[in-house]
This record gives sequence, C-alpha cells and structure tokens, in this order.
Amino acid sequence: MLHHRHRVLCRAALAGAFLASVLPAVCWAGTTRAEPRFGDSTWVAPSIEIRGAPDTPGPRVAERDHERLWETVLRAPFRIAFYPLRLIARGIEATGPLAERFFPPGNLFGRAKAKHGLQLSPEILGLTVTAPQPLGPGSRAALTGAWTLSDSRKVRFRGFVGDGVSIVGAGVESFFEHKPNRPFYGIGNSSPPDKSYFFRSTKLASVYVFAGKSHLRRVRVMLGASDVDVGRGYGASPQAIDVYTPAEVPFLSRDSRFWWYGSSADFAALDDSLAPSRGLLFRPEVRRYQDMDDSDVRYDQWRLEARGYLPVFAKRRVLVGRVVVEGVDDRAGSVPIPFYRLPESTDDDRFAGYPSGRFRDQRLALGRLEYRWEIERPVSAFLLSELGEVAPTTGQLSLRSAHPSLGGGLRAKIGESEAARIEIARGHEGLTIRTDLGVHF
Repeated sequence: MLHHRHRVLCRAALAGAFLASVLPAVCWAGTTRAEPRFGDSTWVAPSIEIRGAPDTPGPRVAERDHERLWETVLRAPFRIAFYPLRLIARGIEATGPLAERFFPPGNLFGRAKAKHGLQLSPEILGLTVTAPQPLGPGSRAALTGAWTLSDSRKVRFRGFVGDGVSIVGAGVESFFEHKPNRPFYGIGNSSPPDKSYFFRSTKLASVYVFAGKSHLRRVRVMLGASDVDVGRGYGASPQAIDVYTPAEVPFLSRDSRFWWYGSSADFAALDDSLAPSRGLLFRPEVRRYQDMDDSDVRYDQWRLEARGYLPVFAKRRVLVGRVVVEGVDDRAGSVPIPFYRLPESTDDDRFAGYPSGRFRDQRLALGRLEYRWEIERPVSAFLLSELGEVAPTTGQLSLRSAHPSLGGGLRAKIGESEAARIEIARGHEGLTIRTDLGVHF
C-alpha cells in the first residue's frame, strides 16, 4: 500500500515539472512579445537615417572651439619658453636623414663590421691658458690655441694692465690663423650660394692705450700691423682662383701687408656689464691702413655699433636691439682694396641664418632684435629676428634687399665680461646652428 502511494506521488511530481516547463512557452506563444530593452542580449541599436551633409550645423556638429583670451595669456609664456626646444627638435628632424647617412642604425653599438684605419671623432682640439693678475690687480694674460682635423690652426694672445683699477692702462693683442680652405661666395649682396675655396694665413698684432677706469666708458688709441697670405687651397674644390678672375676679385692670389693706427671707444649706461636689462651702448671705431709692400693700397675702415636694452615688465625679460654699420673707403691714388679685407658677415658681424663669411662688400649693415628671458640664472633663452645686407656704397643699402633671419637659442654668462651662446636660425638659404664662447653681445 505504501509502495503504491509512493509511486503515485512520484508520477504527480513529474507531471507538475512538465507542466511548469511547457505552460510558459504556451502562454508566451499566445501573447504579443515585448520589445527588448537596452542591456538585454537581444537588444540592437535602432537604425536612424541621417539626412543632410555631415558638416551641416546642428545637434551633431559642435561649435568651433575658440581659445579664450585669458587662456592665450596664460599659455603664451610657456609657448615662448619652449620655442627654442621646438626649433632644436625641427632641426634634428631636418638633419635626421643626414645623420642616418653617416651613422646607419645597423652600425650602432658594434652590430656591423668596423671600418679599417684610425678614426678620430673630435673635429676641434683647443686649449686656453690664463694668467690672472700676472702684473698685479687689473692685469690679465690669456693664450688660446685651436686645431682642427682639416689642418686649420688658430692662436690668440691677449694681455692688459690697469683694467678697473686705474684711469689709464694698456694692452696687447696678437692673432694667427692658418686656414687651408676658407669658403668664398663672391662679392656683393646677390652673390650666389655656391661656394669656392682659397687658402688664407692671417697674422695680426696690435698695442693700445686706454683712458677710463670702467670698460663701459673708455677711449682707446691703437697701433698695429696686419699680414695676410692667400693662394690656392688644398683638399677642397672648386678653388676660387679657378672660378673668378683678378679683375672680378681684387688680390685673388696676392698677399698684402699693412700697418695701421686708429681709435675706438665705448660709451655705455647699463645696469649690468654682461647681462643688462636696461640701458644703451655706443661703440665707434676708425682705422687708417697704409701698405708696407708697395701694393699701393691705402684705405680707411670705420665701424659703429649701437645697442639698446629694455625690460619687459621685469628684469628677467628683456628686449634687446642691436645695429651695426661698417665700411671701407680707399683713399686717393689707391688700387682696389683686397677682397679678403672687405667687411664680411663673420665673427661679430655674422648673419644669423647664413654661413660665416657668406656676404662681403665695401659696406655692411646689420640690425637685430632679441627677446630674452631668464630660465635659471645664469642661463637665458632668446628669440631673434634679424636683417643683414652688404653693398658697394651706403646709398645702395635698402631694406628690400636685406637678408632675413629668424631663430632662437640659449645664452649663459660664463665670466665677468664674456658669455656663451648656442643659436639656431633660419635664413632664406637654410638652417644654421652656431655655438660661441667668449661673446660680448
């Protein structure tokens, strides 16, 4: 009896489970199915027809983003501060193919066969020996030498007494340079960028006497001698003597020796001698040259430099202006002045965005505007804008034919009277990078 009852209960349970599984399906089939909701596995995004052009104003196109004025003001110092780094980065990108040409990635870290023979990486070897106060306070002597793998050699000696301690003083300077392949681009403001080469050996010596305890307010009288040898270079082509004629380039293959005398001065009112933020400086100089080799060359050389410094709301931000005008004039009865003694865009007169010595003529004019700001003392960054030009006469100088340069870099004070600069600038002939030690500007 119990066994029969137990069997009946099992059958009832199975029937209930079957009905529980079948009835929902029957009921669902007999009713309208609801739409799936977002989040269900069966939900599909509805298809919406888009009418009109994608750039048509409306809820799908946001309004153009305009930077607010206060955002521009806040971001401007950071954009300016990192602009030199952007220039450096662009320069690296521009010179990347050249670097890969000489240093392929596969040759790094010894992954390729080493080249045979001796190879030296330094391009310039230099040394400076200084003797501070060899003759007491206010005296100094310095000897600097430099040598390059291209056989260029340079030696300079400078010495003086009485600086900063006496109203009067004196000094001596001498310079020797041997350059077997000095670039030459021709004479004139429109000379082509194609360069040739010539040999030049320069020997200079001078003595001077000055009056003025401060080097910012001082007058000098100078006497000196200059000996320049020129000729055919070696190891580079084309040679200038093969490209030009003596009629086009005076003293193309002829040496010259001169003695000269002159005067110069510094008239300045600055709040700092090397990193000024306010003030003016004027630096005139005149020289008269007379030949010592019967070449019948007699000429006068003159130069004027003016600078101005103006702080921009703080001493650590400075606007700097610089103007240089230089010229030579032959005297009555003189033959043309040697081409290598004409004013040229080199050293302190170098055009920022062009190679050293790129332009030369009887007149040279240079105007520069810099914005400097201190990053961390004594290092400052700067932006520059410059115009430079050469011409046969002063009346032929014009802004329309000037050569522009734009760039920037870093400047650091390295002593009491000198600074170091790294400068990156672009002219209409390409990009140049220049490093200088011992600059005064």
